[in-house]
Amino acid sequence: MSAIWFSLGVNTSFFLADVFIKLGSNKHNAANLIYIRSIYTVLFACIWLMSSGSISNTPQPMELIQFIGCAVLCLGGLFFYVRSLQHMHFVNVSVIGICGALVHYLLGVYLNQETFNQWFYLAAFLCISGIMIQWRKQEQHKGLIEAITSALLWGFGYALLSIPLQTSDPIWGAFIFEFVALLGSALYLIIKAPSFSLLNPPLKDYKIFLVATFTIIGSIWMNYAYQQLQLSVLGFMQLSFFPYSVVAGYFLFKEKLSKIDWLGNLLVICGLLLYYFFL
Repeated sequence: MSAIWFSLGVNTSFFLADVFIKLGSNKHNAANLIYIRSIYTVLFACIWLMSSGSISNTPQPMELIQFIGCAVLCLGGLFFYVRSLQHMHFVNVSVIGICGALVHYLLGVYLNQETFNQWFYLAAFLCISGIMIQWRKQEQHKGLIEAITSALLWGFGYALLSIPLQTSDPIWGAFIFEFVALLGSALYLIIKAPSFSLLNPPLKDYKIFLVATFTIIGSIWMNYAYQQLQLSVLGFMQLSFFPYSVVAGYFLFKEKLSKIDWLGNLLVICGLLLYYFFL
């Protein structure tokens, strides 16, 4: 299957999940939302694992450790992503998240022992400039810091995922990711929010149910993509998320971006286009 179809499947699924995360973040804090969503995703991943016949293809111990490490990074990315959506426009958070494409390139160079392309420095400069413009515009930087942290954690977590997926079943990868998210969010709530009932969470929330549904579909799509495509191609796949976020931000969330916002976003997109065409 071509990168175009993988990109369409992954980005459509995660876009729909992110829309409902944005809608649900007004009612739930980050840890609560992740815990409730992870109950559903673990259930869905378990059903998919058993029905696919892949349950016998268990990962080797080293692969399991690698999956868990990547899952912890991505859980941190999800946590800060939800937090950033509570402080920033959906479009701005999405554009900053796309910068994880540069992390894919960096790790691709490192893992494949390649040399840096000269265009990388210009692409990185444009992306960083776009983020800094938004930084200077913000009166308080909390949401922006969390968006950048989310992009870095997700970038490293998903890029490193390509290592265990070279030999492991992608459905197992999705199950391990979601199980780690469930355990991690539960541990966080035990420590930080002991009054929250882990055994009786508010599951009757269609928004979080849909977050989980589209997340598990997107996760398995993406795990297959990491098995079959190069990191540089996978990084560019994130760029196609931008049109989705603009449409959702304007029509669904009624967000109105300033000229400074658009200038910052435009610089980031120009940097990522250089990344695609010249790296």
